[in-house]
Amino acid sequence: MSDSWTAIDFETANADRGSACSVGLVRVRDGVVVDRYSTLVRPPAQADFFSRHNIAVHGITPDDVADAPRWERVYADIVEFAEDDPLVAHNAAFDIGVLNQACRYAGLARSARDYACTLALSRRTWADLSDHRLPTVCAHIGHELAGHHRADVDAEAAARIAIAAMERHGTASLADLSRLSGAGLRRLEEASPGPVPVAAAAPRQGGDRFARWQRAAQAPLPEPAADADPSGPLYGRVVCVSGDLETMDKPEAWRRVAEAGGIAAKNVTRKTDVLVVGGHDGPGKTSKHLQAEAYAARGQRIDFVTEADLLVMLGMTF
Repeated sequence: MSDSWTAIDFETANADRGSACSVGLVRVRDGVVVDRYSTLVRPPAQADFFSRHNIAVHGITPDDVADAPRWERVYADIVEFAEDDPLVAHNAAFDIGVLNQACRYAGLARSARDYACTLALSRRTWADLSDHRLPTVCAHIGHELAGHHRADVDAEAAARIAIAAMERHGTASLADLSRLSGAGLRRLEEASPGPVPVAAAAPRQGGDRFARWQRAAQAPLPEPAADADPSGPLYGRVVCVSGDLETMDKPEAWRRVAEAGGIAAKNVTRKTDVLVVGGHDGPGKTSKHLQAEAYAARGQRIDFVTEADLLVMLGMTF
């Protein structure tokens, strides 16, 4: 019986997980790349704006996707291409989240499927690397990452990382690799079609700071992911964000922290482990920053990290 799986990568138009604007797929059978598929995607109406930040990352613009297929067509192509294969992605929580949310916006049923995360696999296979972002791991295994943040390029990179990890662990199947590395296969459960959410004015990055503060204050905090990688640097740690981040708003940062197994918090308390220091409009330090320094002065262990540090901890790069 052959070992078959499909590496996948999405790019999005904005911070909304459902705003898929590009997807790349690479199919691997018995350790050999046998097929590829990629396409631009016209994002769902609920999340069809392009943020300046995301355009700067991947270079895809509204004009590029004006004639691209809608998600309904693209998802059918993904299912046809991948068949019943497990999916593989670097920082899989993001890509599986895109697939899940885009299907929800389109009111599509979603079949159950196993998936593996090469970020988690990399942490357990090459623990001595300075970080486990896609460029770092690719450089370590000798794979040239030409065109990072192109979905087809990043899907190929995830495939090459999984293949290299198989060689390192001396196994020929994704299931065995997941077991031997301790990362484990994860499960995307089946979802029935539901009512299509009404399109709404999506909150754009930037804009009025008070409006951003209101959105963050009203947003619920996500629960830490039950299947997060315990070896990740944020796993089990209480993380608070002070100020504004350039690459994502606070709700998106909280969601990524939770996906990494961290405990997102809106305020600094005696339980805070990590303070992410972002920018802000006023002089000096924010009240959260000052509070964290006061706790630290009394002996509490708090790591003060920059936004760039947070991206490294999350396995992200821009």
